[in-house]
Amino acid sequence: MGLVAQNRMSSADISYLYNQEHEFLVQHRVASNDDQVKVYLRFILNSGNVKISDYRISYDIRASYIDEKTINSSVVLDTTNVIDVAFRQYVYSFEIDKEPNDNLIVIDFYNSVRDKHFSLDIPLKIKEWTPSPHLIFQAGKELPYFDKYINKNFPIRIVNVFDGSDSFEINGVNSNKHVAMPPFDDSEMQVASNIPLDTVYGVTNGEEFRFYNNGFHAIRSSSNPEKELGIIVTDEVHPYFDDYRDMIDPLIYVSTNDEFKGMQAAEDSREAFEGFVSNTISSNEQIGKDFIKYYYRRVRKSARLFSENQAGWKTDRGMIYQVFGNPSQVFRNESTEMWTYPSSTGGRLKYIFDIVVEDGISKYKLIRANRYRENWMRAVTQWRSGRIIE
Repeated sequence: MGLVAQNRMSSADISYLYNQEHEFLVQHRVASNDDQVKVYLRFILNSGNVKISDYRISYDIRASYIDEKTINSSVVLDTTNVIDVAFRQYVYSFEIDKEPNDNLIVIDFYNSVRDKHFSLDIPLKIKEWTPSPHLIFQAGKELPYFDKYINKNFPIRIVNVFDGSDSFEINGVNSNKHVAMPPFDDSEMQVASNIPLDTVYGVTNGEEFRFYNNGFHAIRSSSNPEKELGIIVTDEVHPYFDDYRDMIDPLIYVSTNDEFKGMQAAEDSREAFEGFVSNTISSNEQIGKDFIKYYYRRVRKSARLFSENQAGWKTDRGMIYQVFGNPSQVFRNESTEMWTYPSSTGGRLKYIFDIVVEDGISKYKLIRANRYRENWMRAVTQWRSGRIIE
Protein backbone atom coordinates (compact mmCIF):
# COMPACT_ATOMS: atom_id res chain seq x y z
CA MET A 1 0.00 0.00 0.00
CA GLY A 2 1.37 3.42 -0.88
CA LEU A 3 1.66 6.50 1.24
CA VAL A 4 -1.72 7.94 2.13
CA ALA A 5 -2.14 11.59 1.24
CA GLN A 6 -4.07 12.32 4.47
CA ASN A 7 -1.23 11.09 6.67
CA ARG A 8 0.75 13.48 8.78
CA MET A 9 3.99 14.32 7.01
CA SER A 10 5.96 13.32 10.12
CA SER A 11 4.83 9.71 9.52
CA ALA A 12 5.19 9.68 5.73
CA ASP A 13 8.05 7.60 4.37
CA ILE A 14 10.00 9.77 1.90
CA SER A 15 12.84 7.31 1.21
CA TYR A 16 11.92 7.33 -2.49
CA LEU A 17 13.54 10.78 -2.70
CA TYR A 18 16.97 9.17 -2.21
CA ASN A 19 16.42 6.29 -4.63
CA GLN A 20 17.86 7.40 -7.96
CA GLU A 21 16.28 4.35 -9.62
CA HIS A 22 12.77 5.30 -8.48
CA GLU A 23 9.97 5.48 -11.08
CA PHE A 24 10.17 9.28 -10.98
CA LEU A 25 12.60 11.88 -9.68
CA VAL A 26 11.55 15.24 -8.32
CA GLN A 27 13.35 18.47 -7.50
CA HIS A 28 11.97 21.77 -6.30
CA ARG A 29 12.86 25.39 -5.72
CA VAL A 30 10.84 27.87 -3.69
CA ALA A 31 11.03 31.65 -3.38
CA SER A 32 9.14 33.87 -0.95
CA ASN A 33 8.67 37.56 -0.37
CA ASP A 34 6.62 38.40 2.71
CA ASP A 35 3.29 36.66 2.02
CA GLN A 36 4.02 35.69 -1.56
CA VAL A 37 5.39 32.24 -2.32
CA LYS A 38 6.32 30.75 -5.68
CA VAL A 39 7.15 27.08 -6.12
CA TYR A 40 8.89 25.40 -9.06
CA LEU A 41 8.71 21.62 -9.35
CA ARG A 42 10.70 19.49 -11.79
CA PHE A 43 9.12 16.08 -12.31
CA ILE A 44 11.22 13.53 -14.21
CA LEU A 45 9.83 10.23 -15.47
CA ASN A 46 12.65 7.86 -14.57
CA SER A 47 11.20 4.56 -15.77
CA GLY A 48 10.04 3.43 -19.17
CA ASN A 49 7.08 1.78 -17.48
CA VAL A 50 5.38 5.05 -16.50
CA LYS A 51 3.94 7.99 -18.41
CA ILE A 52 2.79 11.42 -17.32
CA SER A 53 -0.89 10.50 -17.61
CA ASP A 54 -0.35 7.91 -14.85
CA TYR A 55 0.03 10.69 -12.29
CA ARG A 56 -2.13 13.23 -10.56
CA ILE A 57 -0.04 15.89 -8.81
CA SER A 58 -1.64 18.08 -6.16
CA TYR A 59 -0.67 20.09 -3.12
CA ASP A 60 -2.08 21.34 0.15
CA ILE A 61 -0.79 23.74 2.81
CA ARG A 62 -0.37 22.90 6.49
CA ALA A 63 0.79 24.55 9.68
CA SER A 64 3.14 21.73 10.71
CA TYR A 65 4.33 18.20 10.02
CA ILE A 66 1.83 16.72 12.48
CA ASP A 67 -1.19 18.36 10.86
CA GLU A 68 -3.33 16.18 8.64
CA LYS A 69 -4.63 17.39 5.34
CA THR A 70 -7.92 19.22 5.50
CA ILE A 71 -10.63 17.52 3.48
CA ASN A 72 -11.06 19.02 -0.01
CA SER A 73 -8.05 21.29 0.48
CA SER A 74 -5.97 19.84 -2.37
CA VAL A 75 -5.12 21.94 -5.38
CA VAL A 76 -4.46 19.86 -8.50
CA LEU A 77 -1.62 20.86 -10.80
CA ASP A 78 -2.56 20.55 -14.46
CA THR A 79 -1.24 21.58 -17.85
CA THR A 80 -1.82 25.26 -17.04
CA ASN A 81 0.88 24.92 -14.37
CA VAL A 82 3.44 23.40 -16.77
CA ILE A 83 6.01 26.00 -17.80
CA ASP A 84 8.51 23.73 -19.56
CA VAL A 85 8.59 20.30 -21.16
CA ALA A 86 11.69 18.34 -22.14
CA PHE A 87 12.25 14.64 -22.80
CA ARG A 88 10.22 12.93 -20.03
CA GLN A 89 10.61 16.01 -17.85
CA TYR A 90 7.96 18.50 -16.77
CA VAL A 91 8.45 21.72 -14.81
CA TYR A 92 5.42 22.96 -12.87
CA SER A 93 4.98 26.32 -11.22
CA PHE A 94 2.39 27.66 -8.82
CA GLU A 95 1.98 30.60 -6.44
CA ILE A 96 0.26 30.98 -3.09
CA ASP A 97 -0.60 33.87 -0.82
CA LYS A 98 0.82 32.75 2.49
CA GLU A 99 -1.22 33.01 5.69
CA PRO A 100 0.53 33.39 9.09
CA ASN A 101 0.26 29.66 9.93
CA ASP A 102 1.17 28.37 6.49
CA ASN A 103 4.49 26.69 7.21
CA LEU A 104 4.50 23.58 5.03
CA ILE A 105 3.50 22.68 1.48
CA VAL A 106 2.82 18.99 0.94
CA ILE A 107 2.94 17.72 -2.63
CA ASP A 108 1.07 14.48 -3.37
CA PHE A 109 2.16 12.39 -6.37
CA TYR A 110 -0.55 9.85 -7.04
CA ASN A 111 0.17 7.03 -9.46
CA SER A 112 -3.39 6.09 -10.40
CA VAL A 113 -2.33 2.96 -12.28
CA ARG A 114 -0.65 1.50 -9.19
CA ASP A 115 -2.98 3.30 -6.75
CA LYS A 116 0.05 4.59 -4.88
CA HIS A 117 0.77 7.94 -3.26
CA PHE A 118 4.15 9.59 -2.68
CA SER A 119 4.53 12.74 -0.59
CA LEU A 120 7.04 15.59 -0.75
CA ASP A 121 7.44 18.17 2.00
CA ILE A 122 8.40 21.74 1.15
CA PRO A 123 8.96 23.78 4.34
CA LEU A 124 8.21 27.48 4.21
CA LYS A 125 9.89 27.97 7.58
CA ILE A 126 12.73 26.17 9.36
CA LYS A 127 13.18 27.68 12.81
CA GLU A 128 13.65 31.39 11.91
CA TRP A 129 14.59 30.74 8.28
CA THR A 130 12.27 31.45 5.37
CA PRO A 131 13.12 31.11 1.65
CA SER A 132 14.79 34.00 -0.13
CA PRO A 133 12.99 35.91 -2.92
CA HIS A 134 15.82 35.22 -5.35
CA LEU A 135 16.82 32.00 -7.06
CA ILE A 136 19.53 30.80 -9.41
CA PHE A 137 18.06 30.53 -12.91
CA GLN A 138 19.23 28.85 -16.06
CA ALA A 139 20.88 31.15 -18.57
CA GLY A 140 18.72 30.39 -21.58
CA LYS A 141 15.30 29.76 -20.03
CA GLU A 142 12.94 31.27 -17.51
CA LEU A 143 13.54 28.26 -15.28
CA PRO A 144 15.35 27.78 -11.97
CA TYR A 145 18.59 25.88 -11.76
CA PHE A 146 17.56 22.78 -9.82
CA ASP A 147 20.89 21.05 -9.05
CA LYS A 148 22.62 21.34 -5.68
CA TYR A 149 25.99 22.34 -7.18
CA ILE A 150 27.21 24.36 -10.16
CA ASN A 151 30.17 23.47 -12.32
CA LYS A 152 32.64 26.27 -13.00
CA ASN A 153 32.07 28.19 -16.23
CA PHE A 154 28.42 27.09 -16.45
CA PRO A 155 26.23 30.08 -17.43
CA ILE A 156 23.53 31.07 -14.92
CA ARG A 157 21.51 34.08 -13.76
CA ILE A 158 20.29 35.33 -10.38
CA VAL A 159 16.63 36.31 -10.46
CA ASN A 160 14.44 37.94 -7.85
CA VAL A 161 11.15 36.28 -8.69
CA PHE A 162 9.17 39.22 -7.31
CA ASP A 163 11.33 42.27 -8.12
CA GLY A 164 12.92 42.65 -11.54
CA SER A 165 14.96 45.70 -10.48
CA ASP A 166 17.01 43.87 -7.84
CA SER A 167 20.81 43.45 -7.85
CA PHE A 168 23.09 41.03 -6.03
CA GLU A 169 26.47 40.64 -4.38
CA ILE A 170 28.10 37.22 -4.38
CA ASN A 171 30.93 36.29 -2.02
CA GLY A 172 32.83 33.01 -2.05
CA VAL A 173 34.91 31.04 0.41
CA ASN A 174 37.10 28.00 -0.13
CA SER A 175 35.21 24.75 0.33
CA ASN A 176 37.58 23.39 2.97
CA LYS A 177 35.11 21.76 5.33
CA HIS A 178 36.20 18.54 7.02
CA VAL A 179 34.99 15.21 5.67
CA ALA A 180 32.26 13.76 7.89
CA MET A 181 33.56 11.61 10.73
CA PRO A 182 32.21 8.05 11.23
CA PRO A 183 28.80 7.88 12.93
CA PHE A 184 30.25 6.61 16.21
CA ASP A 185 32.94 9.32 16.47
CA ASP A 186 31.53 12.29 18.37
CA SER A 187 34.89 13.93 19.05
CA GLU A 188 34.98 17.67 18.48
CA MET A 189 36.73 18.59 15.25
CA GLN A 190 38.47 21.88 14.81
CA VAL A 191 36.23 24.07 12.67
CA ALA A 192 37.78 24.80 9.29
CA SER A 193 38.40 28.48 8.78
CA ASN A 194 36.63 30.23 5.92
CA ILE A 195 39.17 31.59 3.44
CA PRO A 196 37.53 34.26 1.25
CA LEU A 197 38.01 33.95 -2.48
CA ASP A 198 39.55 36.87 -4.29
CA THR A 199 36.56 37.43 -6.54
CA VAL A 200 33.42 39.27 -5.43
CA TYR A 201 30.67 39.25 -8.03
CA GLY A 202 28.18 42.03 -8.50
CA VAL A 203 25.35 41.25 -10.89
CA THR A 204 21.99 42.74 -11.79
CA ASN A 205 18.71 40.86 -11.87
CA GLY A 206 18.74 38.34 -14.72
CA GLU A 207 22.29 39.14 -15.85
CA GLU A 208 24.10 36.09 -17.23
CA PHE A 209 27.43 35.25 -15.63
CA ARG A 210 29.69 32.33 -14.71
CA PHE A 211 31.59 31.30 -11.61
CA TYR A 212 35.33 30.96 -12.15
CA ASN A 213 36.37 29.78 -8.68
CA ASN A 214 35.66 26.57 -6.82
CA GLY A 215 34.12 27.15 -3.40
CA PHE A 216 30.95 27.92 -1.55
CA HIS A 217 29.22 31.12 -2.66
CA ALA A 218 26.68 33.20 -0.75
CA ILE A 219 24.27 35.35 -2.78
CA ARG A 220 22.62 38.39 -1.17
CA SER A 221 20.29 40.89 -2.76
CA SER A 222 20.47 44.64 -2.33
CA SER A 223 16.74 44.81 -1.61
CA ASN A 224 16.78 42.12 1.08
CA PRO A 225 20.39 41.58 2.27
CA GLU A 226 19.43 39.39 5.24
CA LYS A 227 18.03 36.81 2.82
CA GLU A 228 20.91 34.61 1.72
CA LEU A 229 21.10 31.91 -0.92
CA GLY A 230 24.06 29.53 -0.99
CA ILE A 231 25.53 27.24 -3.65
CA ILE A 232 28.71 25.21 -3.98
CA VAL A 233 30.75 25.66 -7.15
CA THR A 234 32.83 22.70 -8.31
CA ASP A 235 35.27 21.93 -11.09
CA GLU A 236 33.96 21.30 -14.59
CA VAL A 237 33.91 17.49 -14.43
CA HIS A 238 32.31 17.10 -10.99
CA PRO A 239 30.89 14.69 -9.87
CA TYR A 240 33.29 12.73 -12.08
CA PHE A 241 37.07 12.73 -11.62
CA ASP A 242 39.90 13.55 -13.98
CA ASP A 243 42.71 12.90 -11.49
CA TYR A 244 43.56 9.80 -9.46
CA ARG A 245 44.57 11.98 -6.53
CA ASP A 246 40.99 13.22 -6.28
CA MET A 247 39.66 9.67 -6.57
CA ILE A 248 41.62 8.72 -3.47
CA ASP A 249 39.73 11.17 -1.26
CA PRO A 250 36.40 9.21 -1.03
CA LEU A 251 38.34 6.08 -0.02
CA ILE A 252 38.68 7.60 3.45
CA TYR A 253 35.56 5.69 4.53
CA VAL A 254 36.87 2.23 3.58
CA SER A 255 40.60 2.57 4.34
CA THR A 256 42.64 2.65 7.52
CA ASN A 257 44.36 5.86 8.59
CA ASP A 258 47.75 4.50 7.49
CA GLU A 259 46.42 3.30 4.15
CA PHE A 260 44.75 6.62 3.44
CA LYS A 261 47.77 8.71 4.43
CA GLY A 262 50.00 6.48 2.33
CA MET A 263 47.84 6.96 -0.75
CA GLN A 264 47.71 10.72 -0.23
CA ALA A 265 51.49 10.93 0.13
CA ALA A 266 52.29 8.68 -2.84
CA GLU A 267 54.15 10.29 -5.74
CA ASP A 268 52.21 8.18 -8.24
CA SER A 269 48.54 8.54 -7.24
CA ARG A 270 47.34 6.17 -9.96
CA GLU A 271 49.66 3.43 -8.75
CA ALA A 272 48.56 4.06 -5.14
CA PHE A 273 44.87 3.92 -6.08
CA GLU A 274 45.17 0.77 -8.16
CA GLY A 275 47.36 -0.81 -5.48
CA PHE A 276 44.69 -0.22 -2.83
CA VAL A 277 42.00 -1.77 -5.02
CA SER A 278 44.03 -4.84 -6.01
CA ASN A 279 45.69 -5.44 -2.61
CA THR A 280 42.87 -4.51 -0.25
CA ILE A 281 39.58 -4.92 -2.11
CA SER A 282 40.43 -7.90 -4.31
CA SER A 283 43.14 -9.20 -6.60
CA ASN A 284 40.34 -10.39 -8.87
CA GLU A 285 40.20 -7.86 -11.71
CA GLN A 286 36.42 -8.05 -12.17
CA ILE A 287 35.70 -7.59 -8.46
CA GLY A 288 38.03 -4.60 -8.42
CA LYS A 289 36.24 -3.07 -11.41
CA ASP A 290 32.87 -3.64 -9.75
CA PHE A 291 34.07 -1.92 -6.59
CA ILE A 292 35.19 1.14 -8.55
CA LYS A 293 31.96 1.18 -10.57
CA TYR A 294 29.55 0.99 -7.64
CA TYR A 295 31.54 2.94 -5.05
CA TYR A 296 32.07 5.95 -7.32
CA ARG A 297 28.58 5.78 -8.75
CA ARG A 298 27.43 6.35 -5.18
CA VAL A 299 29.79 9.35 -4.95
CA ARG A 300 28.04 10.80 -8.01
CA LYS A 301 24.60 10.14 -6.54
CA SER A 302 25.64 11.85 -3.30
CA ALA A 303 26.62 14.94 -5.27
CA ARG A 304 23.11 15.19 -6.71
CA LEU A 305 21.35 14.40 -3.44
CA PHE A 306 23.40 15.80 -0.57
CA SER A 307 25.70 18.63 -1.69
CA GLU A 308 25.67 21.41 0.90
CA ASN A 309 28.63 23.74 1.40
CA GLN A 310 30.86 20.83 0.42
CA ALA A 311 30.69 17.84 -1.92
CA GLY A 312 27.78 15.52 -1.17
CA TRP A 313 29.86 12.49 -0.17
CA LYS A 314 31.66 14.56 2.50
CA THR A 315 28.44 15.46 4.35
CA ASP A 316 26.88 13.46 7.18
CA ARG A 317 24.06 12.14 5.02
CA GLY A 318 26.48 11.49 2.16
CA MET A 319 28.77 9.49 4.47
CA ILE A 320 25.95 7.19 5.60
CA TYR A 321 24.66 6.85 2.04
CA GLN A 322 28.14 6.11 0.71
CA VAL A 323 28.62 3.12 3.00
CA PHE A 324 25.08 1.80 3.50
CA GLY A 325 23.26 2.84 0.32
CA ASN A 326 19.60 3.77 0.02
CA PRO A 327 17.85 4.01 3.41
CA SER A 328 14.91 1.63 3.71
CA GLN A 329 12.77 4.33 5.32
CA VAL A 330 13.09 8.10 5.79
CA PHE A 331 10.92 10.26 8.03
CA ARG A 332 11.19 14.01 8.52
CA ASN A 333 9.72 16.76 10.67
CA GLU A 334 10.52 20.43 11.31
CA SER A 335 13.80 19.74 13.09
CA THR A 336 15.04 16.22 12.29
CA GLU A 337 15.31 13.61 9.58
CA MET A 338 15.53 9.91 10.46
CA TRP A 339 16.93 7.15 8.24
CA THR A 340 16.40 3.48 8.98
CA TYR A 341 18.27 0.40 7.78
CA PRO A 342 18.05 -3.27 8.71
CA SER A 343 20.61 -3.89 11.47
CA SER A 344 23.19 -6.63 11.04
CA THR A 345 22.34 -7.73 14.59
CA GLY A 346 18.57 -7.74 14.01
CA GLY A 347 15.95 -5.02 14.23
CA ARG A 348 16.36 -1.57 12.72
CA LEU A 349 19.30 0.81 12.68
CA LYS A 350 18.23 4.44 12.99
CA TYR A 351 20.29 7.49 12.07
CA ILE A 352 18.89 10.86 13.13
CA PHE A 353 20.02 14.16 11.60
CA ASP A 354 19.38 17.61 13.06
CA ILE A 355 18.18 20.06 10.41
CA VAL A 356 19.77 23.50 10.62
CA VAL A 357 20.06 26.41 8.21
CA GLU A 358 23.51 27.89 7.69
CA ASP A 359 24.80 30.12 4.90
CA GLY A 360 21.44 30.12 3.15
CA ILE A 361 21.13 26.31 2.83
CA SER A 362 19.64 23.50 4.89
CA LYS A 363 22.25 21.28 6.52
CA TYR A 364 21.79 17.89 8.15
CA LYS A 365 24.00 17.08 11.13
CA LEU A 366 24.13 13.48 12.32
CA ILE A 367 23.57 12.81 16.02
CA ARG A 368 26.49 10.46 16.62
CA ALA A 369 26.57 7.56 19.09
CA ASN A 370 28.90 4.69 19.94
CA ARG A 371 26.14 2.15 19.24
CA TYR A 372 26.75 2.65 15.52
CA ARG A 373 30.30 1.27 15.66
CA GLU A 374 29.55 -2.43 15.11
CA ASN A 375 27.32 -1.96 12.08
CA TRP A 376 29.70 0.60 10.58
CA MET A 377 32.73 -1.67 10.94
CA ARG A 378 30.79 -4.63 9.52
CA ALA A 379 29.74 -2.62 6.47
CA VAL A 380 33.24 -1.26 5.88
CA THR A 381 34.62 -4.80 6.11
CA GLN A 382 32.16 -5.88 3.43
CA TRP A 383 33.36 -3.13 1.10
CA ARG A 384 37.00 -4.02 1.84
CA SER A 385 36.21 -7.65 0.99
CA GLY A 386 34.89 -6.71 -2.42
CA ARG A 387 31.23 -7.24 -1.48
CA ILE A 388 29.08 -4.42 -2.82
CA ILE A 389 26.37 -3.06 -0.55
CA GLU A 390 23.41 -2.18 -2.73
